[in-house]
Amino acid sequence: MARPQHKQEEPERGRRAAPKRGMSPLIPLVVVIVILGGGVMAVVAGSGKQPEQAPQPAASKKPKPFDDLPPELPPSKKAGSSGNGRSFIADAPDGLEKDANWQKAILIANEGAKLYDEAVAAKTAGDTALLNHKGAAARTKLNDAFDMTAMWEEELFTKYGDANPEVRRIVKTRSDWMDKVRWLHKSIAR
Repeated sequence: MARPQHKQEEPERGRRAAPKRGMSPLIPLVVVIVILGGGVMAVVAGSGKQPEQAPQPAASKKPKPFDDLPPELPPSKKAGSSGNGRSFIADAPDGLEKDANWQKAILIANEGAKLYDEAVAAKTAGDTALLNHKGAAARTKLNDAFDMTAMWEEELFTKYGDANPEVRRIVKTRSDWMDKVRWLHKSIAR
């Protein structure tokens, strides 16, 4: 059985629908006009001339914030420093590089350097097993030499500064050893 369909009544074309109750469409427009008008009035009122203020008497002399402190003295000189950021050359005895511990470290490091060169050649040739074997031995030797001379280098810095030519050569040699150790750490298997 078919259900009867109810037609909704459409308003006639000539008639207007009854207005909905609630807010008038003119209220937002009125609010915008009031806000703009208030802004214009505030600008006009603010642009009026203000009475001139009397000039303030200038202070005869501004106080400096640290005038009450005594003048700063330069830092005292310490061994290894001239106080001006530069190291001084102290009277170091000739032959620092003839130290027995240094000579022993040089021998060990030379053995490590030979092994290092072989490890580099093995890496170039693509021989990973030989690289790992020679590299591990080189790393051990170079680390031993570096560790043997660490405290000695600090003592040299304290006594003679880093501008002493022999101290510079010792530091450069030790830095070269450490550069090789870094390369080995990156290149060989652990």
